[in-house]
Amino acid sequence: MKSDTQPAQPWYKEPLMWLVAGIPAVTVCWGVVMITLAVSSKDSLVSDSYYKDGVSYTENVEMDHQASRLQIRSSLVFANHEARLVLDGQLEQEPDTLLLELIHPTLQERDLEIILQRTEPGLYIAAADIQLPSRRYVWLQSPDQGWRIRSTEQLEYSKVVQLNAQ
Repeated sequence: MKSDTQPAQPWYKEPLMWLVAGIPAVTVCWGVVMITLAVSSKDSLVSDSYYKDGVSYTENVEMDHQASRLQIRSSLVFANHEARLVLDGQLEQEPDTLLLELIHPTLQERDLEIILQRTEPGLYIAAADIQLPSRRYVWLQSPDQGWRIRSTEQLEYSKVVQLNAQ
């Protein structure tokens, strides 16, 4: 008569033991990794001044309406480390400088403010050191004349971006 019983294997050679003990062990290790990342990384998606930004947005809507009344239009191009902007609209006098804000959607340290100088009628130029391509909120404004036009654009070198009053 033959015996069907096999000698018992050591515990570390049993596959079912590794399944039962392995899943909780991997879960604990992954939990430690996630807690370390949560504690050590910066929370870059939350603006420290979200309330002030919201209030400022509603207060400055009048600047957008002023741009609509003046029918402001512009074409913006980035090439050779400079920004060139052609401005058109029903302006009594063209401003000497314009403020171009390139706002990164999530990282405030990548926001850029560029002051464009008028070089000839309707043409504004400024040095612009920006990494492209990049998706940005583009705000063009004349603080002296009280108007602003805004858009969300994918900026690329030599690509013409049209900004129009809404």
